[in-house]
Amino acid sequence: MGDNLFRVLLASIKAKVTPFVTKVKMWTSWNFIRTRVITKIRDFFTSLLDVKPRHKKDYYSVFGWLVSRRLAMAVVVAVGVLSLYYLFSVQKTLTSARTEGIKTYDYDSIMLRFAEERVRIRGKSGYLAYEGDVKNGSVTGYGTLYNREGVVVYQGNFDKNRYQGNGTRYYDNGTLMYTGNFQENLFDGTGRLYRENGSLFYEGEFALGKRDGNGKLYDNGSNLVYTGGFSQDELLYSSLLGKKVSEMADIYKGKRTLYESSQDFVVVLEDIDAMYVGQGDSQSLDDEMAVEQVLVLKDSFGAGGKTFSTIEELKQFFGAEDYEGNSEVTMQEAVAINWMADHRGGFLKSVKMEITSEYDDYFVVEGFDPAYTVYIHSFRKDGLIYTFICQDREDIFSCYSIEKEEGEAGT
Repeated sequence: MGDNLFRVLLASIKAKVTPFVTKVKMWTSWNFIRTRVITKIRDFFTSLLDVKPRHKKDYYSVFGWLVSRRLAMAVVVAVGVLSLYYLFSVQKTLTSARTEGIKTYDYDSIMLRFAEERVRIRGKSGYLAYEGDVKNGSVTGYGTLYNREGVVVYQGNFDKNRYQGNGTRYYDNGTLMYTGNFQENLFDGTGRLYRENGSLFYEGEFALGKRDGNGKLYDNGSNLVYTGGFSQDELLYSSLLGKKVSEMADIYKGKRTLYESSQDFVVVLEDIDAMYVGQGDSQSLDDEMAVEQVLVLKDSFGAGGKTFSTIEELKQFFGAEDYEGNSEVTMQEAVAINWMADHRGGFLKSVKMEITSEYDDYFVVEGFDPAYTVYIHSFRKDGLIYTFICQDREDIFSCYSIEKEEGEAGT
């Protein structure tokens, strides 16, 4: 009897307490709180935006005009929200930390547009992109540009976010690429160009980002090999025509190999992929003998800022051919063909030659295969004859020669 009475009492207490506990759990749950807050905010803005006045007390009198109190409140709230957003957007700029007295801005900072001083600029992902002068919202003056890895890309003068004037450009790994004058982000003027391994490649004049004008070419060890003319990154091989042998000794300082026959001599200029041909007796190489022909040991031809590697492309550049057909190989062509086969794996088969050698860089040509023929395409342009040497009637060439037209030798 006592146990039954106790159970009844306990059930009664539990029935009274359970609803209260359930409400407490509901009131303290995150979903309930979030729902209530969102509902209150929604009701507030609904009430706020319900700007239609219902009584004359719902108006403000402003200079004789009646303005809805709720409309005025809505405008004030909207202005406040926009003001907070503006302050938040420029907060980094307004509170930017000074490091060693230099202000730091984000690349898209509004305040950067008004800065005229030495600053630091952060890139989109937060890295230091630039440190230097700015003016009228652009990088102008002297400064340093960095990539995402913190490596210096460029250091020097800028004008309106472009490399302009004297400066130094670096490869992405930080190795020196170029130092000298710039124009609109391009190498322009005089400067020095380096290989990625750090060796000096070229020193001289540039135009629109290319070697153009007088310059000096260096080998992988930064040793001077050539001094002369360049045009749009191409060495002006035609400028060697007519030069005296003594002059060639000053123009070309690289490795050379001499081939001599009873009538001609050929000098291979290995560091610039060329040969020059002269004529004379077999007794001496007089300093007054001049270069009559240059053979370029390349299977491509550069002109006008373009590179041509097929006969069809050459026809489009030069126009009508002066000659096309089979031709017996000359001594200089035989040397060029064999040199290409040994050093470049050229398209032409080697020519059988009888050669004796007294030194590593001097050879006497006793004879060569008289039955060996090549297929040539010749063009004339600007007083010069260009002859492109092929194996047969194909669209590719192995090398080419340049010589002056008759009557042009003294010019």
